[in-house]
Amino acid sequence: MEFLSDEIHKYISEHTTKAPEYLNELERETWVKVIMPRMLSGHVQGQLLKLLTLMKRPKYILEVGTFTGYASHYLVEGLTEDGEFHAIEINEELESIIRKYWQKNLKSKQMHLHLGPAEIKLREIQKPWDFIFLDADKKGLLNYYEILIPLMPSGGIMLIDNILWSGKVVDKLSPNDKDTKIIVALNKRVAQDIRVEQVILSVRDGIMMVRKM
Repeated sequence: MEFLSDEIHKYISEHTTKAPEYLNELERETWVKVIMPRMLSGHVQGQLLKLLTLMKRPKYILEVGTFTGYASHYLVEGLTEDGEFHAIEINEELESIIRKYWQKNLKSKQMHLHLGPAEIKLREIQKPWDFIFLDADKKGLLNYYEILIPLMPSGGIMLIDNILWSGKVVDKLSPNDKDTKIIVALNKRVAQDIRVEQVILSVRDGIMMVRKM
């Protein structure tokens, strides 16, 4: 399900601050070399992440599911000078691309990559996460959410990506889609969770913004 026309998407893109050239190079390399390149966030969503972290100024940022590392460059924009950025990625074959472009980032020394299953890595690198971008495998989302919320301080922000799942969350014709069922269950869980307040943003495939109370 398309929420906006191609013309509106183009208009939004044209009126959003452009990505630096090295991220355009990363985007091109992702499309040429990596399976499922559409998983890359893109500069519109990236700019949203950048502005939110600049407003929040977090000390500890976590990205679960970094893919080729595109979004991480925007996430670290608001990182404090003494802060830490940690990214988890299960696909070890993406490490060379991630590190290649991380080296171009002025905050590269504050950026830490953890390769392996998210469930394991989340228990190894526990921090008081001020800002989280959760963009991982759908089957683990509920579990990751429950692991992370207790670690977040009051006022901490979590963004959960792909929360509208191409509109399938309201599509009655897809009752047997496992990923859709998981996302619907997560949305319901967050909406009923008294520890947080939340809003769904219809950016790209939907982002749930969650604030720890």
